[in-house]
Amino acid sequence: MTGREAEVPFTVCADIGLARQPGVALRAHGADVAVRRGAVPRALPRVENKGPAWEHGDGLMLIRHPGGVRFLISGGDTIRYEAAPGVPAEDAGAFLFGSVWAALALQRGLLPLHASAVSRAGAVHAFSGNSGAGKSTLAVALGAHGLAFFTDDLLLLDPASFGTKGARCYGSAGLRLYPRGGALTDAALGEPVRDGALKRWADPPQRAPRTAGSLRTLHVLSDWDGRPWGDRCCSIEPLAGRRAVFALYRSRQALAIVGRRRLFDWLLAASTRHVQVSMFHRPRSEQRFARGVAELASALPTATVGAA
Repeated sequence: MTGREAEVPFTVCADIGLARQPGVALRAHGADVAVRRGAVPRALPRVENKGPAWEHGDGLMLIRHPGGVRFLISGGDTIRYEAAPGVPAEDAGAFLFGSVWAALALQRGLLPLHASAVSRAGAVHAFSGNSGAGKSTLAVALGAHGLAFFTDDLLLLDPASFGTKGARCYGSAGLRLYPRGGALTDAALGEPVRDGALKRWADPPQRAPRTAGSLRTLHVLSDWDGRPWGDRCCSIEPLAGRRAVFALYRSRQALAIVGRRRLFDWLLAASTRHVQVSMFHRPRSEQRFARGVAELASALPTATVGAA
């Protein structure tokens, strides 16, 4: 096992480019997971659970991405993809690190969080929220306060570590920003993620040296946009019990793959033993963005942790 492979939950061989994904250890052969182009059905023969763009049955997860690529995830070791006519096969790589990678992680016994994250001295601090809530921009902006970028939009937790090593987590995805997010931070914007996309690949000013760490805090970004709290423009509301559990995760796909009882046990163990879960209320105005980042940075724990 190479040094990089010790920093990731599994190794990957793929026929599409994944060089932009720092949390992926690529192998030419003999990897834990294979990502390959091939025929993907439009529907599963037996459906146990389904949503608007996915179906689950007999251990298979079918995901139909609105960008025109279908994915079939099976056995926790195989992702097969098929692009619709006129859609470049390379687009599969841009769509991979979202619900598809999350489904693969769940099949492998990992818990994916829709969150961006930063790290400091081995401790990871994550930020979840709806699409467009500013998770990625916040993670990059915290670099000015000594917190290095860890992952964008997807964080993998290892439930097997909850009783012994804290909440061990892995960064998975490279940084993608809207142009406005780049303007609010010191990130260097590159080419579009795919043709016609608004988001661009970006390089953060400070990147974590490791892609594994121990998750300490998770802040759910609220959509509040009101007056400041006294002399502060932000407020951090601690969450506990069921509120913390449901703040961590609400995915119907996760319920389908691992079951309600197992998922609840994972989330409860993480939120009560290892991870401080809070709601981060802050104004969305760009004029107060920098101040909100500074207030959050000052509230994050500064104690170091050992290697996870």
